[in-house]
Amino acid sequence: MTIHEFGRQNSEKILLIHPSCVKWDYFEKVIPLLEDRYHLIVPALPGYDFDRESDFTSVEQIASELNEWMMEQKIEGLYAVYGCSMGGSIALLTTLEKRTRIDHCIMDGGITPY
Repeated sequence: MTIHEFGRQNSEKILLIHPSCVKWDYFEKVIPLLEDRYHLIVPALPGYDFDRESDFTSVEQIASELNEWMMEQKIEGLYAVYGCSMGGSIALLTTLEKRTRIDHCIMDGGITPY
């Protein structure tokens, strides 16, 4: 899973998780609006990655991998995690693992089982 980061100089971090059937650039119009204030973390989910050939695994596996990555990067907390559709399920599971402090979890959809 390729992780794209924008606004790395900012202390408040937001994880943006794209929906299924689209790539991480789903957030291309939002990134310029937020990157001056927030450190944005935008993963390219397995199966939807321009840079790596991969297969989709499961929302549970992806949430666990995101938490592992944050621990490896020594990210102690996020201001927010936002997930759209399938990304909402991943956002919720990432939050529920409680491996990284997450102040706000925004699920835009995500109740459909995957």
